[in-house]
Amino acid sequence: MYTWHHGLWMYFFSRRHPDVWQFVAGSMAPDYIYVIFVAIMLLKGQIAWYELPKLNPTVLMSFLPLYPWVVKVDLIGHSVVIWSVALMLALLPGIRKMQAFVIGWGSHLLLDELTHAAHANFFLYPLSLFSVHSPVSYWEPGYFAREFKLVNGILLGLALIYLAGHWWKKRRQ
Repeated sequence: MYTWHHGLWMYFFSRRHPDVWQFVAGSMAPDYIYVIFVAIMLLKGQIAWYELPKLNPTVLMSFLPLYPWVVKVDLIGHSVVIWSVALMLALLPGIRKMQAFVIGWGSHLLLDELTHAAHANFFLYPLSLFSVHSPVSYWEPGYFAREFKLVNGILLGLALIYLAGHWWKKRRQ
């Protein structure tokens, strides 16, 4: 699932919670490294601004061998092992303010398990390179990407219409 989709779905389901923006930030956190990655490639001239709308996971992956540290940060951010440690820490009294962020991060990991096929994440890193391969992918055509994009797009559209209608209703009151 694309990074902003994680954030939008988390916003939709947690919008009434006082820590909504922590949930949203956490739900997108494992992919923030790719924002940095793209910014560095732009600065180095490896990609141009006009290419950004066409930038897809296949193109991004072709640049990863040039930036092995991005792979390492991605592995850490998508690790259920690392996330579990963060969750345990977030249960401690002094760090409870991080719970919403950590729960949002966990939602990202769950959705990625359901939407990554051939290029699945190594969820047990650093203990193992085991991965869960979903039968559905959000971007790989051989794994129902077209169908997933259609269903997800319709549901996102309906969620946005609902949110806009709710906003309009509140605005008129």
